[in-house]
Amino acid sequence: MTALDASKDAGLLASAKATRTAQATQVANIASRLERLPLTSYQKGIFAIIATAWFFDSMDLGALTFVLGSIKQTFNLSTAEAGLLSSMSFLGMFLGAASAGVLADRFGRSRVFQVSMIFWGLGSLFCGLSSTATMLGASRLLLGFGMGMEFPVAQSMVSEIMPAKNRGRYIAYLEGFWPIGFIASGLLVYVVLQYTDWHTVFILQAIPAIFVLIVRRYVPESPRWLASHGHSDRAEAVMQEIEKKVSERLGGKKLPPATPVAVVPSESTGIGTLFSGIYAKRTTMLWTLWFFALIGFYGLTTWLGALLQAKGF
Repeated sequence: MTALDASKDAGLLASAKATRTAQATQVANIASRLERLPLTSYQKGIFAIIATAWFFDSMDLGALTFVLGSIKQTFNLSTAEAGLLSSMSFLGMFLGAASAGVLADRFGRSRVFQVSMIFWGLGSLFCGLSSTATMLGASRLLLGFGMGMEFPVAQSMVSEIMPAKNRGRYIAYLEGFWPIGFIASGLLVYVVLQYTDWHTVFILQAIPAIFVLIVRRYVPESPRWLASHGHSDRAEAVMQEIEKKVSERLGGKKLPPATPVAVVPSESTGIGTLFSGIYAKRTTMLWTLWFFALIGFYGLTTWLGALLQAKGF
């Protein structure tokens, strides 16, 4: 390697380091500006939009609980076949959740959130149009994929827009919309099945996917994500718009000053980070906790309707 080549390599390394430092500086600046914002109806409105989409998502998943018995009769499914059909939703959720984080980090939170709504909307529509058990299973797979994509992205969006002192409470509120969606789904099925069959339930539940237009119009992309991916001008524009909206909700009052935070240039990390160092035990504990919690929750709710119907209820 010549002295000229060495000089070029050193220049490239210095340039890359300077770029990472600049990005880290803007991310820290935006984070401090977001954290110092008072909680107003603007942030609550964004939360309400995300939570409403979460609610519709829950309704779609919960519908199978109440119509599985009818589906078994329509297609003359055995218990094993009905179980396989139910599992397609959860296979889709696994695939969707596994890919959502990577996609959201690459293409943005808001964009992936909108795409997830289109997936579960189409999946629900295809469920309603299914004439065979195979088509219904494929449709449930698509629907589950969209749901799985939405869950982690919705939580990330709420976390990144809410100030730290309110974040935990609103994540809990978001989770609270999940059982409400199941209840609403049961009520919808109860009414619809008095006039028609289970196909109509899924078709009706596909309609709320149009809500994606509301998300597209009113939910901004995360300025943290924009800054961390080098979209500095857009990140600043979105941040200024958020500050403007919050200030308007406060009657034009001056916003409190941002508290400077330490700037640490980020290094590239992969999924292996979750299983190294201090994160290994935390990851194992959380995965184990959710695994057993969801076995009980989904195992009961998926089969509850069919079991009650088999007993004559």
